[in-house]
Amino acid sequence: MFPRLSKTPYQRLAKIHDYFMDTKEQLCAVESCTGGLLSFWLTSLPGASAYFKAGIVTYQTELKKKELGLSDQIMKTQGLVTASIAEEMAQSVKLKWSSDWAISTTGVAGPSQGELGENVGKTAFSVCSPTSKKSIVKQLYDTRRQNFRYKASLFALDFLISEFK
Repeated sequence: MFPRLSKTPYQRLAKIHDYFMDTKEQLCAVESCTGGLLSFWLTSLPGASAYFKAGIVTYQTELKKKELGLSDQIMKTQGLVTASIAEEMAQSVKLKWSSDWAISTTGVAGPSQGELGENVGKTAFSVCSPTSKKSIVKQLYDTRRQNFRYKASLFALDFLISEFK
């Protein structure tokens, strides 16, 4: 069951909606650890189809390589939860879907550690705008799976908003 949209995500969504409706730019999302929750929220307001082009959830490593063309070398040596992987994910869908903006999430939702022993709660995000790319790695401390997905998605919304000029 999806969390209810409270005022907290709704206020963020309203800012995102207004920005994209005003600029006429388009957005896409690529998710791993948030499992589609971010895309769910980004499409929650009426009219989102005017700017939200597509979203994809790539949960398995093989699909990240196949569908997104992620660097096998980086994934093997650094793991899947790095700023560079998050950036590659966002850039890949931005180019693939000819979008102005892209946002990505990748992380360890738990209960077990990541493939290279990354801690549960470790999350990487990236936003690619028409003029810049920014990535960040964050440790989320509520490691209950549903709470983690909720908090990671909220952070992604805030991160996207922070890149609006």
